[in-house]
Amino acid sequence: MRPPDLARLVALGAMWGGSYLFMRVAVPHLGPAWMIELRVLIAGLMLLVFMHAAGRTSDWRKHWRPWLFIAVVGTAVPFMLIAEAVRTIDASTAAILNALVPLFTTLIAAAWIQDRITPAKAAGILLSIAGTAVLVGWTPQPMSAKELLAASMSVGATILYGVNIVFSRVHLREATPAATSAYSLLLAALVLAPFMPLDRDLESAPWSAWAALLGLAVVSTTVAFIYYYRLIADIGPVKASTVTLLVPVFGMIWGVAFLGEPLTPGRVVGCGIILLGCALILGLVRLSPAAATTPRQG
Repeated sequence: MRPPDLARLVALGAMWGGSYLFMRVAVPHLGPAWMIELRVLIAGLMLLVFMHAAGRTSDWRKHWRPWLFIAVVGTAVPFMLIAEAVRTIDASTAAILNALVPLFTTLIAAAWIQDRITPAKAAGILLSIAGTAVLVGWTPQPMSAKELLAASMSVGATILYGVNIVFSRVHLREATPAATSAYSLLLAALVLAPFMPLDRDLESAPWSAWAALLGLAVVSTTVAFIYYYRLIADIGPVKASTVTLLVPVFGMIWGVAFLGEPLTPGRVVGCGIILLGCALILGLVRLSPAAATTPRQG
């Protein structure tokens, strides 16, 4: 991997990891519904402008139905789940739990499109589950029922992301990634619009909340999507997927640095186990031939 590509990969991990910091700052003042509505609307419009400036086509009539599915299942609902979750759990925990996306993508792909689960992927699945148990269970104080519910909502979002990835692989092979991103975000804003609470006093939100919203919409969504698809074009989707391993690391770094979140042993160990599991699932780490071979019974 060339140094410029590596720099973009690290920058992308930092931007997506920063989304949890931005949400944690903005959601107490703007509320989850308005924060997500404004995020997808701003980012969708900016990506649409970028797409047309780059001369890229969309073929709206052919793809609008799968884009609507992605808008609801892969964007609006998981974004709202994570936004609700970070009202209770901290940014570091939410970022680490988001690393479970490869786990659920593998399980859903196996059930939906019969994508075979190899021994390495199976080991990765078990490690990811174990890492989640360590993350949730090894805390200075046991998680409350409210915190466990919030963590479950964050995990639920990763399940929907897995559905979204496999659905896109099946139904959107001919659509350009830029068009899918722009229109799914704009459709998500349209879907969420009727549910916006009209009694929310947005004028009283401090400047820090609006700055965090802009960071979320512009940096962690618009710029991050542009970086991501540039990486896919330059280094391929498999290497670009390694950003999954950087997001929780940066999520913890930003949470500790800017929000004063504790760096507990359970958080470090749980994150490490989950990342190792993801690396096995993504094929970045390989099992030894002896470990991957089933012994014969003599």
